[in-house]
Amino acid sequence: MRNVAFLISVVFLTFSCTSEEIPKSKETDSITQEKETPADSLPDSEWNGEYMRIKNEEEPKIKRKSQGSDFYSMGRVDLKIGNNKVDFNLFERKRNSLTFTNESITAFIKSAFDEDIKIQFKKNDIILKHKGKYKADPSGKAQNSFSMTIKAGEENQHKEYTIESGEAEIISFSPRLGTLEVKINGSFLKKDGSKQKGEGMIKMNFEEAVMTAI
Repeated sequence: MRNVAFLISVVFLTFSCTSEEIPKSKETDSITQEKETPADSLPDSEWNGEYMRIKNEEEPKIKRKSQGSDFYSMGRVDLKIGNNKVDFNLFERKRNSLTFTNESITAFIKSAFDEDIKIQFKKNDIILKHKGKYKADPSGKAQNSFSMTIKAGEENQHKEYTIESGEAEIISFSPRLGTLEVKINGSFLKKDGSKQKGEGMIKMNFEEAVMTAI
C-alpha cells in the first residue's frame, strides 16, 4: 500500500513540473501580435482618416513672415525678368496699399513671403487721365513716366531689380474700388549692375486706396 501511495506522489509531482514548463498559449501570442500593427514598423506616419500616410520631411512648407501675418489672395503679379519669375499670388495682410494724388499713383505690393514691389506713375490729372502708356524713368521725376523697384525670390536669396528703360501701360485704375491693372515691358537693372529684359502684368485689388495731399 505504501508503494502505491509513493508512486501516486511521484506522478503528481512530475505532472506539476511539466505544467510549469508549458510555453505561452497560442491565444496569448495572438494578443501580443494584435498589439503590433503595421504602422509600428512604418517610418514617421500619421492616420488621415482613411489610411496611414507617411510624412515627407522634404514637403514644401509655407512660412509666414511673422506669426501675426495672414495670407490673402488679392490679385496677381506675373512678371518674367531674364530667366527668373516674379510671381505673387498670396499677399500679406495690411501691407498692400494704393495711394494717389492729382499727379501720381503709387502702389505698394507685399507678398506673403517677404517680397515687395513699389511702382509709381507720374502724370498731370492722372486720376481722370490715367489710361495710356508711361515711359520708364528711374528718378521718378519726369512727366508721363513710371518708376519701379522689385525685391523677389526665395527667403534670404532675394533678387533686386529697378526698371531702367521701357514702358508700362495702365489698363485700368479705380480709386473707389482700389484696383489697378498694368502691363510692363522693359529693361531691369539688377543690384550687381547687370541688365535683363522683363515683361508681364500686375492686376491687383488693394486693401486700401487713399488720396494724399502730396
